[in-house]
Formats: sequence, C-alpha cells, structure tokens
Amino acid sequence: MSIGSPSAGRRAPGLPASGRLVWSEAPGRPARSANRAFAWLTLIGSTTPAAMTIFIGGAKFTPARLVICLLLLPALFELFRRGRHLIVSDLLVCLTSVWIVGATLDTDPGSWSSALALVVEFLGGYVVARAFFFGRPALEAFVGALKFVTIVVIALAALEHLTQHIVTYNLVAALWGLPSFGPEYRNGMLRAFSTFPHPILYGTFCVVAGAIFLYSERSFLGRILYTGGCLFGCVLAVSSAPLMSFMIVLSIYFYDRVMRRYSWRWYLLVTVSIALLIAVFAIANKPVSWIVSHLTLDPSTGYFRVATWDSAFYYIGLSPYVGFGFEAYGAAGDFFGNASVDSVWLALALRFGIPTIVFLFLANVAAFHQSGGNAGDRRRDPYMSRMRTAFTLVLVVFMFAGLTVHYWNNIWMLWGICIGVRASLQEEYLAAAASAVSARRGRNWSTHALRPGQASVPARPR
Repeated sequence: MSIGSPSAGRRAPGLPASGRLVWSEAPGRPARSANRAFAWLTLIGSTTPAAMTIFIGGAKFTPARLVICLLLLPALFELFRRGRHLIVSDLLVCLTSVWIVGATLDTDPGSWSSALALVVEFLGGYVVARAFFFGRPALEAFVGALKFVTIVVIALAALEHLTQHIVTYNLVAALWGLPSFGPEYRNGMLRAFSTFPHPILYGTFCVVAGAIFLYSERSFLGRILYTGGCLFGCVLAVSSAPLMSFMIVLSIYFYDRVMRRYSWRWYLLVTVSIALLIAVFAIANKPVSWIVSHLTLDPSTGYFRVATWDSAFYYIGLSPYVGFGFEAYGAAGDFFGNASVDSVWLALALRFGIPTIVFLFLANVAAFHQSGGNAGDRRRDPYMSRMRTAFTLVLVVFMFAGLTVHYWNNIWMLWGICIGVRASLQEEYLAAAASAVSARRGRNWSTHALRPGQASVPARPR
C-alpha cells in the first residue's frame, strides 16, 4: 500500500538506476539539523519525569505528551509526502489505538480521557518515529541523541545509589507538590528510579538502549563503553525482568556474531525457541505460571505473579472482547483481583480486551517481518542491516519483558517510538527489495527481447 507512490518506472528514493542502495538525503526529507532537533525533542520528552505535569485548556500534559502533540502535525505531513509508503504495521498500530478508545467508551466512558492519553503516547510516538527517523541520516541522529540521554539517565541512577535517596523524582515531587518516594531496597541494594516512575521501567530503558548500542557502535571499544554502561545502569535498577532481558540480548548478539555467515541462523533460533516453548507447555502442568515464575530473581515475587496471572485469566474470560476499562474489576474481598497486574499483556487485556493485545503483538511482528525479497544491502551498507537487527531485538525485549512488566508513561511511549523506527527501516528495506527486483526484471527483459543473432543496436534509418 502506498501514498503518493512514484509513477511506474520511477526509482525509489535513494536508489540509482543500477538498483544499488545509496543512503542519502532525498529532496523533501528533513535536513540533518532538523533530524537532530526531532531526535533530541523526542528522546528528552520520553525520558523526562512524567510527574512534571502541566494543564493546558483543562487537559493534562506530561513532557512526553506535550512533545508528541507539538510534533504530530508536521509528522503527518512528512509521513504522507510523495515517495513514502504505508506498511502493515501502520494499520495494526492504528487498530490497537482505535480498539483502546472504542473499548473504553463501551465499558468505562467516564475514563475516555485516560484512554486518549494512552493513544497519544503510543500512536503519537509511533507516527513521529515513522515520519522523522526514516533513512540513515535521521537514524544516526536518533542514536546520537540516545547516547547523551542514556548517559544522563544512568548518571542520575548512580547518584541515587551514592546518596541512598530517590533524587530526581523526589526533587520533581517537591516542586510539583506531590508525595515523595522512600528508598526501595532488594537484596540490600537500593533500586534506582532515575527519571522513570519505577525501577523496572528504568531498567527496561537500559536494556533497550544497550541493544541499540551493541549494533550501532562501529568499534569494539564503543560497544564495550556504551553497552557496558547500559548493563551497569540495568544492575542499578535491581530488577529481574530487565536483567534477564539484558542477558538474552547479549546471548543473541554473540549468537549473531558467531553465525553471521549463515543466512538461516534466525530461522534456526526461532525454531529452537518455539520447540522449547512447546516442550514447556507439554511438560508443565501450568506452563504460563512456570514461565512467569522463572522470570524473577525473588521467588516470593514469582509466586505473587503466578497468582496474579491465574486471577487475571479468570477475569479476562468474563469480558474477553472489551475488558473492564479503568474501573476495578475484582470482586470485593478478592485480593489478587484487586492487586496490581505486573504484565502489560494482562493489563491491556483486562482493560481493553484480548483484541488489543492481538493487534499490538501483530504490529510488533509486522514491523520486522521480512516480507520482501533480499535487497542485497548487507555489504553495501552494513550499518542499516545492523540497525534492522538492533531494533528487531528491541521489540523482542519489549514483548518479552512485558510478561512481567507493565509499561506506562515514558516507557509506553518509547515502545511506540521503537516500533515506528523499526517500521521505517522495514519500509526502506521493502523499497530497496522492490527496486532490486524491478532492476533484475528489466535486465532479463532486455536479454530475452533479443532473438538469437539480432543486433543489440537499432538499425540506421534509411
């Protein structure tokens, strides 16, 4: 599906007649300075404490929502300009957002503003990323801004460990007249919040940044410094799911490095993962409970989450299509039915129904599923190939950690941004693949159009 697609025979942006992929700024794309400005605004907004709220016209804005609203209109103009194409993930992200609003209006109409806030953060972040982080210059600007933002975020977390106080949030809370947080400990270590509303969200950010830096850095020293810094920051959060996710990221990276000569390595990895999952479901009496209980460092936390999942499954079955909205769904006296649900998949299903998580899952997969021919750009531009792998890994982290993490505010918006970046990478990949196929067909047509013995140049006019 395309919007303003070039006419027949016209090459895709950045593709010369040979079909060779050239990553350059095509006319109409934002200049490099604009790329940097959009990247800085988006990343600073998505990591600024959400407690810094302001009211405009009666509407409540966090820094993340304010940035998205400011960038949304120019992002739509950029996304729908001539030469850009829609892909399947665009439709699925829109379906996710529409279902969230529609289900809320059906079950809990008084909370429509809360549903709209979720959509602004997620869909808005996706649209901004799809529009402005398209092409290598824009992607490099995004990674460059992410480096600085990550250093600041981890430094603030380290400051909390040095002072044994929740510095950033409590400073904002004092300025905004909000209650402060006391230090939270696990295994004798303070759990850092940094600029996020919970240590588990801060830890998830460190995993996401670490996965990107593993593939974006060209030198071994750069990978060690930036990825090692993210691992250090993840340790400061003292949270099970982010630590386990980071180990998975490192394992997949080393697997990719060892098996990089084999194009079938990802098919092997997916096949083995599915086989292990089938084995768990075949052997364990409660497979989902077994998986969830083994994703935590603290066994007591694991048992709590298992009980939460069992309770959530029961209530999801009572309203599987539209959920319960933002209202309490548990019966009076049901402790687990009224406890917090530490899983984004369960929380979304309980609030907005099963279709929401189906659309969301498919949107993530569609953003990286290779549905086109091989564009052959791995040797021509290894950077873009590595970044496709990096952001695929980021989406896998979000989906996996979401089994025991509920995302809100900053990190919920960051998920939408990362899906948008990966979808833009997919759009360029598919455009390059289509151009390469067209070039091959053109060469084949030129070859077969000549009969044996026919001259390859036109005869001179008589």
